[in-house]
Amino acid sequence: MVDPGGLPTIWFEPGSVPQYYPLTHSSFWLEYRLWGDNPTGYHAVNILLHVASVVVLWRLLAGLGVSGAWLAAALFAVHPVHVESVAWISERKNVLSGLFALLSTVAWLSWWRAEPGTAGRRWWLAVGFFAAALFSKTVTVTLPAAWLVICWWQGGRVGRREWLSVLPMLLLAVPMGLVTVWSEQRHIGAGHLDLGLSALDRILVAGRAIWFYAGKLFWPTELAFIYPRWTIDSASILQWIYPLAAVLVLFALWCQRSRVGRGPLAAGLLFVGTLAPALGFVDIYPMQFSFVADHFQYLASIPLLVAAAWLMVTRRYPTLGGAALLILLGLAWVRGPVFLDNANLWTDTVAKNPRSPLALTSLGNELGAAGSHKLAERRHREAIAVDNEFPDAWVNLSVELQVQAKHDEAFDAARQAVRLAPWLPRARVNLALGLTDRERYDEAVEQLEAAVATDSRFSAAWFHLARVELLRNNQSGFDTAVEQLRRLDPRLARDFEPSP
Repeated sequence: MVDPGGLPTIWFEPGSVPQYYPLTHSSFWLEYRLWGDNPTGYHAVNILLHVASVVVLWRLLAGLGVSGAWLAAALFAVHPVHVESVAWISERKNVLSGLFALLSTVAWLSWWRAEPGTAGRRWWLAVGFFAAALFSKTVTVTLPAAWLVICWWQGGRVGRREWLSVLPMLLLAVPMGLVTVWSEQRHIGAGHLDLGLSALDRILVAGRAIWFYAGKLFWPTELAFIYPRWTIDSASILQWIYPLAAVLVLFALWCQRSRVGRGPLAAGLLFVGTLAPALGFVDIYPMQFSFVADHFQYLASIPLLVAAAWLMVTRRYPTLGGAALLILLGLAWVRGPVFLDNANLWTDTVAKNPRSPLALTSLGNELGAAGSHKLAERRHREAIAVDNEFPDAWVNLSVELQVQAKHDEAFDAARQAVRLAPWLPRARVNLALGLTDRERYDEAVEQLEAAVATDSRFSAAWFHLARVELLRNNQSGFDTAVEQLRRLDPRLARDFEPSP
């Protein structure tokens, strides 16, 4: 994304960036040309995208005749669970895909309301916005199903015209979904996970997650970047209460639709359906740390917030709506500074989830960078005490011990990381550094070649491979490594250029 010529690579070389969200990464590529490493511009764009989504949502709901459309949009605007999506630059994919998803919905509903055969351009506009949403984040694959639910809510039926209009969307959604699964498995690390979850376990995860997300919407306290990971036991009767209760609520709303209307059931279906990709049925890398995250419900929160706004307005509780907005705004204001920098983020996360190995070792990295090496080492060791098979903690501990000149301990930690995760390029590079210090160059090259075989775009591995090949006087190996480095990171390659 920092390479001036990197735009075609983002689009046409899946794997060049960890996730194939080319429109999201293109926005970063463009902004890097404008303001480089300055985070202010990236934050400003995230906020503008969120504000645009709020405006589009308001108009969308007003067009559907929803009472309290303005209040629903305002609740969406200030809700603290969305701070993670808006304030965290990495979640550009959420706010960008969210805006395109809402625009696509507006276009499709405009086509749906028009006389058959008179609004083809609007349908194509919906297709274009839907494709843009998918290229921003593929969690939006559920969007066509959401449109059918809205049709049923508004008209009481879903006809042949509606079904035929969404079927072509599958030509976009299915391949993009498969590419995302491949990226998660190949480049993010999900393929190396062994979560030990049976099909029944995943139903329990999904059921509990549904209630967790609904609870955080209506009682948004103790928000955390990484929530404690639940222990799942399909033999526990109590754990089955969550999925059974979710099914019973939806069934009850179906049975009562003639009395309470189709709206409540539609809201429930939209909420659960939009959450579906993040409910644990498909392995994703974050599931090794937690089954839930605030940013997973950025779009899914809308139907429940709309339902809440409708209740407050139609039951004539305007004061309650105003109070809710003020409370949520205050909570969002408090939550925002957590994302000011990595040190704040990981300090807050460890305070709320002190047994998260990722949070502990990440905080250790921040402490080490600040010069607090003893505290950093302690945090890495605490992470290992929680999960002694978490390779990242062993890698980070090794780096920290090396800084403290505890070379033998650092080398042992590096070897342990590779034993646990031979597929992790960073672990192999770290071990190669220890082998190089011991002048075991052949073994170091072995580790570095394994690292680039796993991730051919890992420039740090090519850099150290060039360095070791130079040390062992292997000109052909050196030339190959430097050539790769020139292609991936010309700035690093300059270290091997002859002095003028």
